[in-house]
Amino acid sequence: MIQYKQLSLADIFSDCQNKFENDKPVFLSLLENHIDIDEIIPISFRNHFYASTGRARKYPLNALLWALIIQRIFSIPTDQLLLTFLAYSKPLREFCGFTKVPDASKITRFKQDFIDDLQLVFDNLVDLTEPVCHAIDSAKADMTIFDSSGIEAFVAENNPKYANPEIKQLYINGHFCYVFKFGIVTNGLGIIRHISFYNKNFMISHPEIVVEKKSD
Repeated sequence: MIQYKQLSLADIFSDCQNKFENDKPVFLSLLENHIDIDEIIPISFRNHFYASTGRARKYPLNALLWALIIQRIFSIPTDQLLLTFLAYSKPLREFCGFTKVPDASKITRFKQDFIDDLQLVFDNLVDLTEPVCHAIDSAKADMTIFDSSGIEAFVAENNPKYANPEIKQLYINGHFCYVFKFGIVTNGLGIIRHISFYNKNFMISHPEIVVEKKSD
């Protein structure tokens, strides 16, 4: 008699992690077979992206989103390095859905022009992953943990002549640096549920927050 073994989410995660570390092509196949990118993209994003502009889109929305997802999964630090990987890796290029690799300006413009739509993608992911989190550990999934940090800005100096008001000096990762400060909410599993940057729009939306100047 054949003995069947029921796989737990922990087993599936361990298997995915092993494939990610040791067999990148198989890992890409797992992503392709188990992630429905069309389910993640809100219809409003698709309508906005493919709205009539007088000419057809040269690069598909799914391809651009897959490229950004791959960039995060493999911790590729810059858009230019991401494009280099796409140029030299046919399997990666075909996985994303590119027939031709875009230039860096296309990636930058995509993120700038559709920043609000990209936010909706992440909001949608929160809803889609909530049942998964509860299946892993319901008690930890119900936890809410808040922390603040910053994304380091590429500035040589931030004096009044060159200052970006959104950039603040902060102590993170063992050193002082200029950063875009944000607040992050995770559950007990460490899965991100919300991120808010403490920028001008955030402060306007929350007039109850009183910002006091530094003192001794």
